Amino acid sequence: MALLGHVVVRRPGEPEVYAETADLHERFCPGNPGWGHPPLEDDVCTTDEGWGLVDDPGALFGPTIVRWYPTVQWFNGAGFADHLRSLSLYRRLDRDVREPLLDAIAERIRTRMGDRASRRYLSVLRVGRRAE
Repeated sequence: MALLGHVVVRRPGEPEVYAETADLHERFCPGNPGWGHPPLEDDVCTTDEGWGLVDDPGALFGPTIVRWYPTVQWFNGAGFADHLRSLSLYRRLDRDVREPLLDAIAERIRTRMGDRASRRYLSVLRVGRRAE
């Protein structure tokens, strides 16, 4: 069996969109439990959050192999807002909250980040062979 997943991550010292827009998130939708900094890439690789450390895969599978593949996707402000529109965390918001929030995020990326924002991902592949 092969499982593939993707985790949004950050690296220390790199500009991160959420850090630049946290005040906007709180202004338009205060206290949302989904807001927050993505985990550090190294932390994901060393915990089971990124499907890493699982000592016992159970009786159905033998030892598993885990590989991580880092990728970066670049956006301008409008493109990043469009990307966020596709995510369930933002789709669940009422339109009268979501659209002003995403417009403000797009404007922040244009004005403070040079209209260039990255979204760093860690793609995780876990492969396990059925136990004999």
